[in-house]
Amino acid sequence: MRFRGPLLCGCSLLMLLAGCTQEEASSNGDEPTGEVTVWAWNLEADYLIDIVPAFEEQYPEIDVNVLKLSADQVYQRLTTGLASGSESQLPDITQVENQRFGLYLENFEDSFTNLSEMGFDEHREKFVEAKVAPLLNEGGDMMAFPRDIGPMGVFYRTDLFEEAGIDPEDIHTWEDYLEAGIQLREETGAYMFGLALNDGNIREYRAMLQQQDLFYFDQDGHIAANAEAAHRSLDMLNQMDEAGIILRAATDNETNAAIKNDAVASVISGSWQKGIIEDQMPEQEGDWGVMRLPAFEEGGATAANDGGSNLAITNVSSNKEAAYLFGEFATVNVENQVYGGLAYGAYPALIEAIERPEFQEGDDFFGGQEIFSIFSEEALNLPVINFTSDYLRAQDAFDDGIGRVFLHDVDVDEALESVGNRLEASTGRGESDE
Repeated sequence: MRFRGPLLCGCSLLMLLAGCTQEEASSNGDEPTGEVTVWAWNLEADYLIDIVPAFEEQYPEIDVNVLKLSADQVYQRLTTGLASGSESQLPDITQVENQRFGLYLENFEDSFTNLSEMGFDEHREKFVEAKVAPLLNEGGDMMAFPRDIGPMGVFYRTDLFEEAGIDPEDIHTWEDYLEAGIQLREETGAYMFGLALNDGNIREYRAMLQQQDLFYFDQDGHIAANAEAAHRSLDMLNQMDEAGIILRAATDNETNAAIKNDAVASVISGSWQKGIIEDQMPEQEGDWGVMRLPAFEEGGATAANDGGSNLAITNVSSNKEAAYLFGEFATVNVENQVYGGLAYGAYPALIEAIERPEFQEGDDFFGGQEIFSIFSEEALNLPVINFTSDYLRAQDAFDDGIGRVFLHDVDVDEALESVGNRLEASTGRGESDE
């Protein structure tokens, strides 16, 4: 099933997404009125734009304007407005990623609307726990609408695997993946995957940490650079690099170009990678498959998350009730969540949407494989992550440490010790005892 763009047109699409009849959609005179402005980027902006007509059909007195920006523009404008006190220039609703929300919550909590106080707690248990946890303030209140997640898997070229004599069903552990990569390199000359060392986004390492119930920080917010899981993960990546199966890339774009040219045979990524492959490599339709992430031991945990954003209402909004209705419509409506997942790869965090039969159907681009069934199972088992307000500092420090191992032959233990010392000095946090 290949699914891009609007499902239907006209009234049919409006009623499907709104989930109501024409009579229910009519205004009763008591609903909020006025305009709602939303800041969002890329595919999330496209999704929100798509559902606006259905929302306005249901609430004809509300006009929603989605301003599509880049992620950098949203964060720059949002941070500048909050830090300078120029909050009047902010939108009613803004998109914010999971990993960044803790930073805004710690420094600008009063600048965002408490959704629990507006009634969103009735929906809390409808979402996967791993999605909700980063959106809670210290009092346990919801501070943003949970939108999508990025359950991870390995996207792989079925034709290159077949040429190399690799059966993906035989890959259960990272050690298996390493051995398959060596075989692939010997038989085809292709790399197993690419590592973007200059993007500040080494998701492969983060995936390995999550599979061991850890992240850059433990659940108490302590630095996990010296934890066993941190060493085990970086050591595995280093073994892969030394075996010559990793393309050392500068950016994800460089890796994608290599994939397009048959030089890289797999991608460790979130479910949204589906959209990138289909858009940038349409000539490879039918030559792709998806498998779960390998585990560290046979039968071990495979689930990890990469990506996912949320919608937060700013406290300067003069139309909070209308903004709340749109945020609720974009996140709690099952049909909308299914549409966003299938059309744009923005995998739903809403459990009822995850369990919908549409996510069990075969995908033509991927040779008819039911790829979403893999992501659905992983989505329900995602580990809860403590991003903390120091996520960006930690990401920079860990990525720099990985780069030193790869590019300067620094010992894994030495590199991670340096990461821990750097983060202790910059954050004041102590070391984890895990």
